[in-house]
Amino acid sequence: MLFATVGQGSVFLWMVAAGAVVALWYGACAALRRLLQAGFWLSLAADAAFGAGAAALFCLALYAANYGELRLYALLGAALGFALCAGALFGPARRVGRALRRAARHISVEIRRIRWMKVIFR
Repeated sequence: MLFATVGQGSVFLWMVAAGAVVALWYGACAALRRLLQAGFWLSLAADAAFGAGAAALFCLALYAANYGELRLYALLGAALGFALCAGALFGPARRVGRALRRAARHISVEIRRIRWMKVIFR
């Protein structure tokens, strides 16, 4: 009897989109933390910003979709959106990042092996 009541399908889709946006927000916070090589305090600040932003995005979407009424299918939709977005983006992005690091390391090793580069940058 899922989506038997009029409007439940649209609420579910709104919350799937909200879950995907929260996953993107998580990815942005994680990338910033990795880029800045965050220590304890910066990681704590990034985690607090993610928590506050995720709560705000979730509540905003819940209010826009269902007038703030919390239902289980809304939570399941948000979880599904987060899982789909995280599964589709984070794995391939991690592999691309690993390949870029490997290529940069290979280029730097090759540059160090060139004799005239050693003479110029001595």
